[in-house]
Amino acid sequence: MIARRDLTTRLAARHELSPSCFLLELLAPDELAAEPGQFGMLTCGTGLDPFLRRPFSLAGVRSAAEGTVVELVVKAVGRGTRALRTLAHGSELRLLAPLGRGFDLALPRGGRVALVAGGIGLPPLLFAAERLAATGVAFDLYLGATSAEELLLVERCRRAAAAVGGEVVLATDDGSAGERGLVTESFARRYGHAVAYATVLACGPTGMLAALTELARARHIDLQLSLEEPMACGVGVCLGCVVTTADGRRKPSCTEGPVFRATELAQRWWTCESS
Repeated sequence: MIARRDLTTRLAARHELSPSCFLLELLAPDELAAEPGQFGMLTCGTGLDPFLRRPFSLAGVRSAAEGTVVELVVKAVGRGTRALRTLAHGSELRLLAPLGRGFDLALPRGGRVALVAGGIGLPPLLFAAERLAATGVAFDLYLGATSAEELLLVERCRRAAAAVGGEVVLATDDGSAGERGLVTESFARRYGHAVAYATVLACGPTGMLAALTELARARHIDLQLSLEEPMACGVGVCLGCVVTTADGRRKPSCTEGPVFRATELAQRWWTCESS
């Protein structure tokens, strides 16, 4: 496990991605190592308002001349995330990272990987896609959203997939881009017909993850889920993000996850009732 650090970062850039989402580039003077699927807890202002940090999956971590650039994709849904959308460039923010357990990328040699992202679930999978591309592991990426304007970082996803001969499959609820319908439906149509996968990595709404879990159980697919549970501390103290595992135990997803294999999770993840 990579040791977490409480970093002082500077807002180096902000890029608008959609009507609801934007990307932050945070510059830290320190070196930072992280794995796809890990996350950080970020302050949302220069003072103590808002008081609590917000959790964000790491969308990318790269070395720079001045230190480390950490990328976070943010959806403006509340006071803290809306504040980040208007914060002045150069503002100082504290980032506690890396946190949690990421994806297991020690994959079977020669096996193809599927990445399935729903909406704001893309960031950890984008990080995984670029890591897989850098190591020559073939993958396809399935990206879903409500509409074309809410599809995030599509060209960047395509560049990563193209580097290893992969495909990006788009799906939108309204059919305004790619295939009409749910991204899980696009994945199910291809799996077992056009292609088979050694491993599937996924992040998105609970209903999407439940549908994938059902499919994985029926077809004996190795499935890793990045859960999006509410959390306030990120270090296992507040217990706001507890999930029930298959053996009946309750575990904080911030320290034991947020990535779990589907087989580790309790029965509520085996059906789509939670959607």
